[in-house]
Amino acid sequence: MSRPIAVLAVLLATSPVLAQSEDEFTRTRRAGSVDIAAEYDLNNLEIPEEEIHTLLPRDAIPALTDPKLEDAADADWLAPGARVIAIEVGGEAVAAPLQILTYHEIVNLSVGGEPVAATYCPLCDSATLFSRRTPTGETGDDGQPETVILEFGVSGALYNSNVLMYDRTHKGLWSQLAMRAVSGPMAGTELEHLPVRVVSWKAFKSEFPDARVVSRETGHERPYEGPAYAAYFATDDLLVPVRGIGDALAKKKTLGLGVMAGGESWFIPAEVIADGYTLETPAGPVVARATEAGVEVLSAPGGVHTAQTYYYSWSAFNKHTRVLTE
Repeated sequence: MSRPIAVLAVLLATSPVLAQSEDEFTRTRRAGSVDIAAEYDLNNLEIPEEEIHTLLPRDAIPALTDPKLEDAADADWLAPGARVIAIEVGGEAVAAPLQILTYHEIVNLSVGGEPVAATYCPLCDSATLFSRRTPTGETGDDGQPETVILEFGVSGALYNSNVLMYDRTHKGLWSQLAMRAVSGPMAGTELEHLPVRVVSWKAFKSEFPDARVVSRETGHERPYEGPAYAAYFATDDLLVPVRGIGDALAKKKTLGLGVMAGGESWFIPAEVIADGYTLETPAGPVVARATEAGVEVLSAPGGVHTAQTYYYSWSAFNKHTRVLTE
């Protein structure tokens, strides 16, 4: 087991803490962890710096870029119930197994000709899928908005117990669940999210028998077969303090779907989504269902942000989120 993963395993085994009240909040800074002020562009920072936890060095959890893919038919190392993010763009389908993403958190790749990133934060059981083609805010000579294709890495820092990504071009910080850049020259820029689908490997292969899957031949030695976060998932304890968790649900680690649209946000527990749920938003309907592996969004209008996640972190990001219980 590599040192960064060993460190994380030790933290999970020995340092879980219950979420503290605002008066008890303490920023976690581990020895040898990333110095965010030195390594990232913190100009225009949109989140409280004093609430950013630093646990690991930059890239200690190595994001994958253009990873090796293999045919679904050859991936016999994946159990039928293995959880995967289903990526379908432009008629092409690729599966990103969570047992791979647990150790890498971000995979930068192109599917159907579109540069995308599938992301996963084990501490929130949060999964998202977005386009890496990001607006610069400038207009080209043809009058069309200019875009840049970004590559994302894992910063070594957390906010609201959720991974802070960074882009390798500007070294600005990006939040997975805030769904935008939170520092640097692109601060405030929202990511274009694609409907997130977390399904079982069996279900993915049934739907896309000719698809490909991110290979476990990543160039890194990791115990991809093991349930690294099983003990953490089994309790309602958190690894780091989180300020502002909502109180609408008694269980902080309730899994569900977070939706943002038109300045509003919602959280729908997976047990409420069940076999099918339609949420009417200002942008149009979001249709989802719960799966044996998590939550999948079957359809969502453009401009709507969706994420599978635990309630505690979603509510910390979205203070006025509506929790739907029926």
